[in-house]
Amino acid sequence: MKTPSQPRAIYYIVAIQIWEYFSFYGMRALLILYLTHQLGFDDSHAISLFSAYASLVYVTPILGGWIADRLLGNRMAVIAGALLMTLGHVVLGVESDTTWSLYLALAIIICGYGLFKSNISCLLGELYDRDDHRRDGGFSLLYAAGNVGSIVAPVACGLAAQWYGWHVGFALAGIGMFIGLMIFLSGHRHFRDTRGVDKAALQRVTFVLPAWGWLVAMLCVAPLFFTLLLENDWSGYLLALVCVFAAQMVARIMITSPEHRRALWQIVLLMVAGTLFWVLAQQGGSSISLFIDRFVNRHWFNVEVPTALFQSVNAIAVMVAGVVLAWLIRPEGSVRSVLRVWLKFAAGLTLMGAGFMLLALNARQGELHGQASMGMMIAGLALMGFAELFIDPVAMAQITRLNMPGVTGVLTGIYMLATGAVANWLAGVVAQRTTESQISDSAIAAYGHFFSQMGEWTLVCVALIVALVICARLLFTSSTPRMQESRHD
Repeated sequence: MKTPSQPRAIYYIVAIQIWEYFSFYGMRALLILYLTHQLGFDDSHAISLFSAYASLVYVTPILGGWIADRLLGNRMAVIAGALLMTLGHVVLGVESDTTWSLYLALAIIICGYGLFKSNISCLLGELYDRDDHRRDGGFSLLYAAGNVGSIVAPVACGLAAQWYGWHVGFALAGIGMFIGLMIFLSGHRHFRDTRGVDKAALQRVTFVLPAWGWLVAMLCVAPLFFTLLLENDWSGYLLALVCVFAAQMVARIMITSPEHRRALWQIVLLMVAGTLFWVLAQQGGSSISLFIDRFVNRHWFNVEVPTALFQSVNAIAVMVAGVVLAWLIRPEGSVRSVLRVWLKFAAGLTLMGAGFMLLALNARQGELHGQASMGMMIAGLALMGFAELFIDPVAMAQITRLNMPGVTGVLTGIYMLATGAVANWLAGVVAQRTTESQISDSAIAAYGHFFSQMGEWTLVCVALIVALVICARLLFTSSTPRMQESRHD
């Protein structure tokens, strides 16, 4: 049986997705190293800025989705976002003696990411009818494309930065985004059936100015606003306000839908567990990257491997493990136990904890022998990458099973807020423990103690989850016979 081909437009979406991941993860792999090596930031300052930036890129898609829904349409929002990200990387790629240009560049990228990130998936969704069975395959292709970009980016940008300088590495990330945008624009004729700019809404006057005037003003002011947040380390305040608003939305959904309240509480708990997981996983861009740069023996056949290249290990592990799991695991029945969902979460956290324990062992070996092992480092990072497959896909599938019109998208956005923005900000707070420990201990010992604590805390959480699953299972099995007896009476 011949499989129906995908819409032609998807290949242009996939192309820009690859290059967007290339630009974002290429810059992300260099950022913490650039702050500490080139700008001379101490670890505490560098980690704070890195976590604030990584947090804010997950806050802005909320506003970007609103702008696309009401004014620009998904395609124009994607184009505007790609242009802003290209501009941000260009500013970052220009050598400057001031840190203000760094904050401005990051702020522009944050704004661009807000317009791009959520709307690229929505644009892909527009290509299919509601019951089109090609939809799942299209989103799988988009996910795989992103992983390709995140694998290649740290290698290309890391080597460029090492051979030609930091700003060349950042500029290469910007060039990648521009290439993706040009490919995307070349396929404009395939997007004729997608929703375009709402011209009537743009011309509607509100508070003296038309909507397009307010939009232009916002695009000019927003980068300055985020620049001030980054420069003064105020991102936590904005995040707190957004989280209060999100909590109110969840509470309102629970009040108006009492029949779904139990399932909603389960999703809230999944959000909490997912946030914990990503607090640990996001150490890869900050504390783990600094450890690799300073203490891992990165020489391979008399060639020094750039620290940025290790950022590719995670994406490679996700790709390889995803293929293996898809081949080994058979589809389950239509009814999926909530207990099984939590056991998958426990499996993901176990792998994450095991990865940190391996890093702790590597740090102790490095303390004894002078340098940590590159092979053991790669193995630990691979375990952490493998763990991702047991977290987000499981949680997102559980959210979509609610089948509540007008609510699924909101809960998905709140889940991304928790596991993206909140987790990245908390990851910075947690990573500060490495700088505090170095006051009373040697640096490599401080990292070993930190990794060990992360692994221990994670495994304690796993034990708690497993215990709760066992208790719930016992309660369920013991209550079932009683229910059956009452029915016979």
